[in-house]
Amino acid sequence: MTTAVRPRPTATPAPLTRGQLAARAALELLPAYLVGLVLLPRIISGGRYSPYVPATIDLQVYVYAVHDLLAGKDIFQTVTPGWHLYFIYPPIAAILMVPLAFGPYVMWQLIWAAGLLWAQWSVLKRCGVPRGLPMTLLMVAVLVAVEPIRTTLGYGQVNTFLMAFVVIDLLPDPEDRPDLPGGGRRRIPRGILIGLAASIKLTPALFVVFLLLLGRRRAALWGIASFCFFTGVGAVLQPHQTVDFAKSLLGGNTHTASPLYVGNQSLLGVFFRLVGKGTSTTLIGLPIAGVVALLAAIVAAYWWRRGAKVFAVGLVGLATNLASPLSWTHHFVWILPLGIAVVGQLAQRRWPASPDRPGVRLPVWTTLACGVWVVWVCVCLPLARLPYGNNVELTYDFGQEVIANFGPVLGAVIIVALAVQLLRGRSRPTAAVRTTPEVASRPS
Repeated sequence: MTTAVRPRPTATPAPLTRGQLAARAALELLPAYLVGLVLLPRIISGGRYSPYVPATIDLQVYVYAVHDLLAGKDIFQTVTPGWHLYFIYPPIAAILMVPLAFGPYVMWQLIWAAGLLWAQWSVLKRCGVPRGLPMTLLMVAVLVAVEPIRTTLGYGQVNTFLMAFVVIDLLPDPEDRPDLPGGGRRRIPRGILIGLAASIKLTPALFVVFLLLLGRRRAALWGIASFCFFTGVGAVLQPHQTVDFAKSLLGGNTHTASPLYVGNQSLLGVFFRLVGKGTSTTLIGLPIAGVVALLAAIVAAYWWRRGAKVFAVGLVGLATNLASPLSWTHHFVWILPLGIAVVGQLAQRRWPASPDRPGVRLPVWTTLACGVWVVWVCVCLPLARLPYGNNVELTYDFGQEVIANFGPVLGAVIIVALAVQLLRGRSRPTAAVRTTPEVASRPS
């Protein structure tokens, strides 16, 4: 006679305290920060280790513009020594960066690098990346292998910050638990950070359209109000510069390289390289890019409702890059959430902290095509393999044209194909299917 042995109940690990969460975050961030400091002087040419002077040339522009702002000078006449770069952001961006005027430049290089890595970590966390060692390793791998993330760090750019603002507004924080002091509730309304990002750089405004398509009208209105507030602050404090910025933006005089430059991986850049320079090219290319961006928002809203939220966010973000007249390779930081979505689809598993719905599957062709797009953006062949500058892009042969334009064309094809597939699916008569309402798609 045998006696059945009852299995012992498995003890549930106690939730981490605020202090333990902070310690884990520090351990996840520190290795990437140390690797970043080692790489920083070599990412952009002109940096040195002794003395430690990374060539963070965009951060230098921000610092010079802020000093000119406080001195009462015109920030749009700011030109940095050596590189001769202009400040090209709206006045509110310079106002928000006023702290850069205080303290040594190298201090701000170190702080800016830490901030960019925090933004990267924040995006990975909200995309559901497992915590601890997997997060630590992925932080380092992304910094080393993903060209837009690495060069944003090297230039001292704002791209990763803006992505983090949007992602924080859209995807929940897995650590924001009701059992912790102050946890379980939003500290600021959804949409405000999207509006802030759009006031610094207009392209994130596409996410307001995305919110409207999701039916999240309150969040969209907060985004619009936030954009108007921050832009209004800039207009009050810098009225003439605000008008000048609007005129230069509408007139296409942005004090940057031509859209022809192969580092411009927007759809307008493709038109300039394939059709040629001219006003007619702009008048044709920009509306087409705008249509592609709108299609991306529609497709992303569909997949968000299906539960593929990380994919949807990455797709809209990359559509902002395609639609912008000028999208340098380091602007494509949105490849990060798309890459996380692709990895999850290929592994056919959902990480426990992922905001995605269990079991949601993208079409196989979509996963594979997006995987190719992710790898292409990460290796950045256009700048690695092609000559550029002085209109040499107009002399490219067929093979060079393929390398120069493959990325944005592939992105546009993926978006259009998904839109066509969605349209065909909706045109077929289908039986009524009972679905579970999704909390995240309710107006907020």
